[in-house]
Amino acid sequence: MRSYKIVFFLTLMLVGILHSQQVKKGSLVILPFYAKGIDRTTVSTAEEILRLEMENISTKNISLANSSMFPNTDSSCTSTDCAAELGKQLKADQVVSVQMLTLGQKLIIQYYLIDVDQKTILLADKLTSTSVEDLDVVMKRMAISITSLESAKKSAQVGAITESESKPFFLRNGRRFNNWSFGYLYPQNGYSTGDKSFTMDVKIGSEVEDMDYGVQLLIREGFGANIFTSYLFSRKDICPYVGAGVGFHWVTIEQTSSFSYYQNQTYTSNQNEKKGDGFEILLNTGVRLFHTYNFRVNVNLTYSYTFNDLKSEAIILTLGFMY
Repeated sequence: MRSYKIVFFLTLMLVGILHSQQVKKGSLVILPFYAKGIDRTTVSTAEEILRLEMENISTKNISLANSSMFPNTDSSCTSTDCAAELGKQLKADQVVSVQMLTLGQKLIIQYYLIDVDQKTILLADKLTSTSVEDLDVVMKRMAISITSLESAKKSAQVGAITESESKPFFLRNGRRFNNWSFGYLYPQNGYSTGDKSFTMDVKIGSEVEDMDYGVQLLIREGFGANIFTSYLFSRKDICPYVGAGVGFHWVTIEQTSSFSYYQNQTYTSNQNEKKGDGFEILLNTGVRLFHTYNFRVNVNLTYSYTFNDLKSEAIILTLGFMY
């Protein structure tokens, strides 16, 4: 029985050794950074941070080359062929080539993952650092991007958001907006009357490429709040869009009760309010004018349905001003 245990443990140890040997597949060399306008100490620190971050998450054997390994090579070796040739000298499967440039107060870091044998670029992207102190986050983000073969934008994750991305309020890459709108609500069901009524709302949101999102506060036969998102069909001055929202609507309805007195044929009426609150869905469509400007005009058409006892349903047409 003891011999079986020994064989079992030896087998586990052998599997562990083989697994540890297979975890690291291939070799990747980080070439010396090409830097312009940045002191060498900062560059060396960035190189070491990138190596450490990649070692933590990569399944490859990571190593960092230094300039002394290439005494006969020009320090400005930034082309794909040149980087691949250096990788060949180091017997690497892949190399990472990084260029650090300054633009005013910003640091622009361009990076390339290159296949040595094929001499092809597997990944090319760039990141921006607003300060030297932000380089540790930039290097971590770069390591995630290279290891996952994803663009810098797609590789964003908690703990790897750069200073330039996190400065604006709830905004990574886009522009914020405020929108004030005025118009009419046209009741279809579950409101005081069938006549139109005045409505207004305010939206606080952000635009990111072809989408926007935000929060809306509104006054429509009561008041409500919702979150919304829209798809923008154009990046030019005339921008149609469609979208949807979900939120909560407190609907207030005035009801009239009449009482008659047959003795003197007089009538009196009393008004009371009935409130119907519930969740609400909204479908939006419209067009934005002067979309490339900071001050824009927004024409919006909305269909809303509130899940309350009154089954409040309406169409809303508004004219808004965005800034």
